[in-house]
Amino acid sequence: MNYYEPEKRKHLGVYYTPRPVVNFIVNSVHSILKQYFDKPLGLADDSVNVLDPAIGTGTFFWISFLVALGELKNQGLQGIIFDKIRDHLLKHFYGFEILITPYVISHLKLIDLLQRWHYIFRNDDRIQVYLTNTLEPSEVHTLLPFLREITEESRIANQIKLRKPILVVMGNPPYAGLSANKGKWIDDLLKKGYTHADGTKDDGYYKVDGKPLGERKLWLQDDYVKFIRYAQWKIDKNGEGIVGFITNHSYLDNPTFRGMRESLLQSFDRIYILNLHGNALKKEKCPDGSKDENVFDIKQGVAIGIFIKSKK
Repeated sequence: MNYYEPEKRKHLGVYYTPRPVVNFIVNSVHSILKQYFDKPLGLADDSVNVLDPAIGTGTFFWISFLVALGELKNQGLQGIIFDKIRDHLLKHFYGFEILITPYVISHLKLIDLLQRWHYIFRNDDRIQVYLTNTLEPSEVHTLLPFLREITEESRIANQIKLRKPILVVMGNPPYAGLSANKGKWIDDLLKKGYTHADGTKDDGYYKVDGKPLGERKLWLQDDYVKFIRYAQWKIDKNGEGIVGFITNHSYLDNPTFRGMRESLLQSFDRIYILNLHGNALKKEKCPDGSKDENVFDIKQGVAIGIFIKSKK
């Protein structure tokens, strides 16, 4: 990931996720599905719809597919593996990506993985990864023949983005303090709030206890904040679900994020935070006194957040 489109990647705040981080988030989601959602097969359960809204080169799905297939093997269900790939992994795992190169790589990587499990792709099989901007719903209409496929791709992506019920949202959304995503739809989602599936109202991130934050400088326009907001909205619309993200950790203690913290506490029943620190600006040290290293090659510290909304 580091070797292509470096300037664009930096501008969009895109960084390759270390494998141990992906393993931790995917395995956490897998066990939570079993524990809190009565899904004995976890990610391999047919009723689990998964979305990675910033899929990159597909690492989260690569690990998710391995975990799901490994679960079937461990439970002695090898006989249904091909059916499960065709009817579940290729139908219920959705990814969005804004950059063309990782979009192509994610398709190749996931196809290669499934072929290694001896799955033979049929003509109508496809990896459900779409070239789209998660934070910008758009309907494209065109009559040009060579653009029909792109138009159809955009239409399906929009359907998933706005209307498809999703139980799990996970991934590594981009961090960009000066977000290029300034569209009205995501801005309204941040500021105006929405109604939950159970009828309760969410006030958005710009209010706390029903009143405006009243700060002159608000750092709530970072892309990672918008991706958390989008994921929260998808789970609230579904009425239950899990968000598993690694993001900038500034929302944990920065005063500007009071409204965001209040909103997340109202949406979710359980929140697990693993603060990985690594903030070069805070000059923190490890417990043994050594340098506090970041899992990414960035100055901003990060945290893993697992958010659970259960009907129980």
